[in-house]
Amino acid sequence: MIFENLLINNFGVYCGKQNFDLSTKSKKPVILIGALNGSGKTTFLQAIDFVLYGKFSNYFYSQKLSYENFLIKNINKKNFDEGAQIELTFNRKYKGKKQKFKISRNWKLVGKKMKEEFFVFIDDKYDKDITKDWDNFVDQILPSRVASLFFFDGEKIEQLADLDESKKVLKKAINSLLGLEIVDQLNVDVDEFQKRSSLQIKDDDEKKVIEEMEAKIKEYEKAIKVVDEKIVKEEDKLTKVKYETRELDIELSQKGVAYYDKKKEYEKEQLEIDEKRKTLQEDLVKVAASEAPLLIVEKELNEINLQSKEHNSSTDQSIIQEKINQLVDQFNEFSEKNCSDKDYLSKFKKFSDQQKIKKDTNNQKTEFLLKSINPFETNFLLNENLPNTKKDIDKLTSKKIKLDEEYEKVSQLINKIPSDDEIKPLIEKSKKLKKEEETLITKMNLLREERARSNGPLIKLNIDLKKEYERKTAKDIDNLDNKRFIDYSIKVKDVLSSFHVKALDYHIKRLEKLILNCFKSLHRKKNFIKSIKIDTIEFDLKISDNKDTEINTEDLSAGERQLLAVAILWGLAKASNSAAPTIIDTPLGRLDSEHRFNLVEQYFPTASKQVILLSTDEEINKKYHKFISPYLSRSYKIEYDEKLSGSKLSEGYFF
Repeated sequence: MIFENLLINNFGVYCGKQNFDLSTKSKKPVILIGALNGSGKTTFLQAIDFVLYGKFSNYFYSQKLSYENFLIKNINKKNFDEGAQIELTFNRKYKGKKQKFKISRNWKLVGKKMKEEFFVFIDDKYDKDITKDWDNFVDQILPSRVASLFFFDGEKIEQLADLDESKKVLKKAINSLLGLEIVDQLNVDVDEFQKRSSLQIKDDDEKKVIEEMEAKIKEYEKAIKVVDEKIVKEEDKLTKVKYETRELDIELSQKGVAYYDKKKEYEKEQLEIDEKRKTLQEDLVKVAASEAPLLIVEKELNEINLQSKEHNSSTDQSIIQEKINQLVDQFNEFSEKNCSDKDYLSKFKKFSDQQKIKKDTNNQKTEFLLKSINPFETNFLLNENLPNTKKDIDKLTSKKIKLDEEYEKVSQLINKIPSDDEIKPLIEKSKKLKKEEETLITKMNLLREERARSNGPLIKLNIDLKKEYERKTAKDIDNLDNKRFIDYSIKVKDVLSSFHVKALDYHIKRLEKLILNCFKSLHRKKNFIKSIKIDTIEFDLKISDNKDTEINTEDLSAGERQLLAVAILWGLAKASNSAAPTIIDTPLGRLDSEHRFNLVEQYFPTASKQVILLSTDEEINKKYHKFISPYLSRSYKIEYDEKLSGSKLSEGYFF
């Protein structure tokens, strides 16, 4: 069975006719339908379930409504007078050749009664016989009890990931797949036949005792049924509350509730950082009030210091020059006193004048400027004080930059904190939902206790009734036919029980292998486990590693349990031998990011010949969309239109 087209008209949240082309291309089995929560993803899944099975659909059974009220509820309120319609077109082999089936289910209020019509067309021709016998016909193609293995949501994965719940689901699914529900029902019917045959050979007193016991059993069963119905209603309420809580948690997370809870902590941290910044600022001011400003003219100070050294050197040379010049003058005086040769004296004087050292007049101004500078003080300033001051400034500045960054980081976190007006109503609503959840759980526990009070005596009565039948069966049997009926009933029950066990043992091995292969395909560690065994009594899963050591399923990570849940669904679907599309609502919603890639790469492209994914923009996001794109035949986006008061369809995904 491959879906070709789905037409939804005024069903649930969909307003007007919305047409989904579901045909796929070669090697591109995936159709991706994107929608935000509340826009119509789940309604799409419910539409297919309902158009196929009508009164026998899983969707109808889950609503706990009369069929008429169910039909009324599912007509879009804006176009209520027009009624609703669902039309599904699919291809399958029939009478040895591929044929196109179109089923159409429509209903509307005519007067005070709801009128429903259903038609089946084969290759565009109305088929009256199959239309009348559709419930039996579709049960042979894809039984409604098996459909949940192909059409499911993320909650189903989450349910199977709970290993205690998975046992119930596994037991129910296996019995449905193998037709063992019919065998069990036959066993019950034979047991009833045996009881009636036995009753016919009892005397009046014995009959009276048995009838009284059976009347009491019926009373207890009726009381238990009433309690069970209440439990189902409370479970539905609890499921809705949990869903609202989960959606509210997502909204709170998006609005920054984690930051809101730490608001006072962040504000305190911001204040402490600001105090440290002020202290650092004061320390920087103190440093700036000492030698720090001289760092601005450090280059000039070095130049002055150099000039000061040169000046000191120049001063020493001037003293030497002066002494040399004085010595030359003394030679002149001595020569003038002791020599009378004028020509010689004239030449000597000229020579001695040439030997005198002339003063440098260019340094006179500098000498005046540098005269008062102490070279030892300037050296200490440049080599000790200023470097130390610079280190202190660098250290303080580095600390200040770091504190500024911390302050900015905390300020950004504070800016992300939503206002009280924005977040408080959501927090109050969350508290209210959690309180409501606790109340519902308490109610359910009380109802279960009430059920147990009836169930205990009921079990005892059934045991006593069975003993009563057994005690009287062998006594004075005049009616040989009834005796034979009883004997053969026992034998038939034994045969049925034996058949149940052997059929289960035979098929369970194939199912174990299918689930193991599916799990290996999904898990990144291909040799993580060697075998999976299913207990045919309790339906526990026993997993063994390569050393044949049993792995405690409780030790599996949450992600591994979720992958195991998908493998169970995948294996059961393969074991059913029913060729049907796989439709998954919120496929990644309950999976952690580590294991999402495994499903996107390994499961979605190979789950079936046709895979329809109903996703939000946060599940199949840009990252996963890139990986699944090679397998996409087409994409749609469902959006809720306030003006239409309903959802409408457009081609393409969110991006």
